[in-house]
Amino acid sequence: MKKNIPALTRLLLPVKDYELFKNVLPLVELVSSAMAGDLEKVDLLHVVGGSFMSTHLDNIDFRAGRVLSSELMQRLRETHYQEFVNPLLSHVQELLQKSGVVLQAKVQVEDGDPVKKITAICEDEKYSTLIMSRRKGEEDGLFMGTVLNGVLNRHISATFYLVGEEGFATGVSPAARIMIGIDGSPTCFRAVQEAVVILEKVTERIEAVSLVNVLDPSCLYDESGVDCQQLSVAAYKYMQEAEDLLTKTGVPKSKIMATVLHGKPGKVLTAHAQDFDATMCYVGRRDRSKIAEVLLGSVSGDFIRRCRKKTIVLVS
Repeated sequence: MKKNIPALTRLLLPVKDYELFKNVLPLVELVSSAMAGDLEKVDLLHVVGGSFMSTHLDNIDFRAGRVLSSELMQRLRETHYQEFVNPLLSHVQELLQKSGVVLQAKVQVEDGDPVKKITAICEDEKYSTLIMSRRKGEEDGLFMGTVLNGVLNRHISATFYLVGEEGFATGVSPAARIMIGIDGSPTCFRAVQEAVVILEKVTERIEAVSLVNVLDPSCLYDESGVDCQQLSVAAYKYMQEAEDLLTKTGVPKSKIMATVLHGKPGKVLTAHAQDFDATMCYVGRRDRSKIAEVLLGSVSGDFIRRCRKKTIVLVS
C-alpha cells in the first residue's frame, strides 16, 4: 500500500447514524477476526456539519434581519451533542463491543465540512482503510452533493470500502463470493493483494472468487490492428497472474474462475456482480481528477454509480 501502511490495519469509520452504521458491522467484524493482532486501531468519526445547521435553520429569520447569537448557537450545539451525537456514538461503541471487535474504538468528533474533515483525517492520520455505507437513493446522479460523493471525488491513499445500500445478507460472510476486476493495470493487482489480505486468513469461508476482464467492443474497430482475440489472450494472462497471487496464499484453485466479457465495462461489471451474487467487488482506482473522469470516462466511477447494491472495494 502507499505510504507503507499495511492493508486493513488502521480503520476509519465515519458515523452518520446508527442504522447506516449497522450495514458496515459485518465487514468490521470480518476484518477484526481476520487481522487479529495485526489490527492497530478502529476509530469512529462523526462530523457535525450541515446536518446540525439544517436542524436549526428554522430559528433564523433572514428577512427580519434576525440571526442567532453566538451564545445561543453554542447552546444549541451543546444540546445537539447531548441529545444526538453522544448517544449515537455510545450506541455504536456498544454495538462494536458486543460484536466481538477486538479493539476499543476511539471516538473523534469534529466540526466543519464532512467531506474535507473525513478526507483530511484519513490522510493526515495515515489510515489504511476507510469504510462507509450507502443509503438507499442518496447519491443518485453524477453531481449530487452528498458527503459520500464528495469523498469519492477526492484523492485518498486509503483503500475505500463502500458497503452497498442493502448491507450484507444475514448469515453470509462478506468474504464468501469475491469478484475482482482485472485489466492488467498496477491498481488491479493491488486490488488482488488487498483481497488476499482477508482471503488467506478465512479460506474456509470462501465459496468462489471471480476474476473478470471486460473488453470494450471498440476493440473490434481498433485501427492499430490489435484485435479482440489478442486482447483476450492478454486478459487471460493477466488473470493467470492474479490467480497465482491468490493460490500462493492458500485460496483453493478450484474456487477461482476467470471470465472475459465484452461490453461497456461499468455496465458489464455490474451485471456480472449481480449474476455472480458477489459479496464484495474489488476494482483498481486510477488517480484521476473529477474533470478528467467527466471528459475521459472512468470505469470505476461508472461501476460505482451503477452497482449500488453490492459492496465495492476501491484500491488506488
